[in-house]
Amino acid sequence: MLSAIGLSHKTAPLSVREPLAFAEAELSAVLPVLHALPGLRETLLLSTCHRTEVYLVSEDRPPQEAVVSTLGALRGIEPAVFSPYLYTWRSEDAARHVLRVAGGLESMVVGEPQVLGQVRRSFTAARLAGTSGPVLNRLMQLAIASGRRVRTETGLGGHGASVPHAVVACCRAHWGSTEGRRALIVGAGEMGALLAKTFVSAGGSVAAIANRTPEHARGLADRYRAAVIGVGEIADHLTNVDVVMVSVGSDRPVLSVLNLAQTLRPLLVVDIGVPRGVDPAVVRLPRVTLYDLDSLAPYTGAAPTAEDLAAAQAIVDETHEAFVRWLGSRAAVPLIAELHQRAEAIVEEELLQARGRLRGLDEKQRRAVRGVVEGALRKLLHAPFVRLRARGDDARVLDLARELFDLDGAAEDEAS
Repeated sequence: MLSAIGLSHKTAPLSVREPLAFAEAELSAVLPVLHALPGLRETLLLSTCHRTEVYLVSEDRPPQEAVVSTLGALRGIEPAVFSPYLYTWRSEDAARHVLRVAGGLESMVVGEPQVLGQVRRSFTAARLAGTSGPVLNRLMQLAIASGRRVRTETGLGGHGASVPHAVVACCRAHWGSTEGRRALIVGAGEMGALLAKTFVSAGGSVAAIANRTPEHARGLADRYRAAVIGVGEIADHLTNVDVVMVSVGSDRPVLSVLNLAQTLRPLLVVDIGVPRGVDPAVVRLPRVTLYDLDSLAPYTGAAPTAEDLAAAQAIVDETHEAFVRWLGSRAAVPLIAELHQRAEAIVEEELLQARGRLRGLDEKQRRAVRGVVEGALRKLLHAPFVRLRARGDDARVLDLARELFDLDGAAEDEAS
């Protein structure tokens, strides 16, 4: 059974989500632990700033309690802390959910493109860890292709929806304009680069890029003629900036009350890291205004049009139908194989009973008779096989076929 167990910004506040966030570098160690749970055949972990979800293929019902307990143990949290915020999707609903996630339809900023890359990297991690298999491989390949179509075939891909855009909208609402404002950006990864690009495009400038490894920030800093500093130097560069944008997740905050207490001018701090990179206690400082990821929700911009949402959902529905058909054809494979074996056994039995009447035939003629019988049987079974592959997702159809072809031997038992 396919299932998804997780929580997101729709069900859980940031304070609940952040302890359960897993960095991409952790997936290679975490996936085998989850995959070792009894009854699991395939496992994938998707962890973003907005969600943590475990996708599973299990022999029967998913071991939900074991998954929840394992997540808690991996993070040193009691399951009771986050269990009330969890949701579970099963079978076709789980497939539809991941298709919507990959298309940006479940994001806080609807249509944001970053989630598609996160889905792709989570899938890669599962393949490298050996925890994905035929069902999750097929589903994630379809999800990535579907997400690309949403980006290229609908208006969701062109209206500038992203967390960096929400950050700049927040800055604009706070000051009235971003023109002439200076930013210090903490983190030189993909999101840090997007923050810099979006802020500069809105009329601001980047004064400095701070990174745990300063050398890794050199290319980004050179692009915007900004200084490169270490994380420990941030407090020394606050006198000439208007906003600090933090895009790093950290077990311990990179900015604390002590770092910001001496600032003499009003300072806007926007923290989009999960876990948070700024100590939430800095909100008590009189000259500091702090926004975290959840408090950016009002700045996500105009909602996509109904037409764009409908077009995106149509792509999701089309892809979902293709996956369900494929899944159904897999479910019918064992029954079709059993029918093949039953048909072959019937041919052997009938030829054995007719061997007296075929005694006058040479070997070539006997092979011709066998060919005719087998060919007739193949033609007879072709249409049922096609229908079974198309309707294999319906257990009632499979049960009826098993009964009609007497694959359980019930009719033979009655006859005897």
